[in-house]
Amino acid sequence: MKRVIKLFSILLITSLTITGCTYLRARGNDALDIIDVGITITDKWSPDFGIYADFFSLTPTGFTHIDGKMIGIGTRQAGLLDYKDDSWGVLVWGSERRGSGKFNPLDPHQARRDQQNAETRPRFNNGVIRMILKNNASPLPRFFECDHGIHLGWIGVYKICRPLDLIDFILGWTTLDILGDDHITTTEPSSNP
Repeated sequence: MKRVIKLFSILLITSLTITGCTYLRARGNDALDIIDVGITITDKWSPDFGIYADFFSLTPTGFTHIDGKMIGIGTRQAGLLDYKDDSWGVLVWGSERRGSGKFNPLDPHQARRDQQNAETRPRFNNGVIRMILKNNASPLPRFFECDHGIHLGWIGVYKICRPLDLIDFILGWTTLDILGDDHITTTEPSSNP
């Protein structure tokens, strides 16, 4: 048994040394994808408003318009991030344009493959009816997330939980990348929220 542990340790250290720690960086990024959470702040004199919930892009409910900052974790970034959320929904029909931090069109959580040349965050349609019509659907990872937020005046809270990213994180330890997000290039992303 001790030989098996030694052999496993040697293989693990060798693989981490050869890959230049990109393997562990990808695991860390997968962990950051599981949840976005933070406190939203309006950074101007006029108040913003939002009460919104969406389960798996099927049931968008509410309205939100926030253009400010977020203190928390979002889009593989942490700290004081730019935050924009302009979403609405009436249970089976809705639309969203939201995100925190810097926009990277190569990230499959932020844009579809056919939008990789986008300079600003795209708007996506959601809700059961729009999914059936296949009308400007969200990227695949967004279909498997639960989005909740409330923002009244100048402050609020925001949370997204992504169960599919939890599965991607667990399978990532075996080098499987079911969402195709382990090797996103880090070319300078757009500064537009």
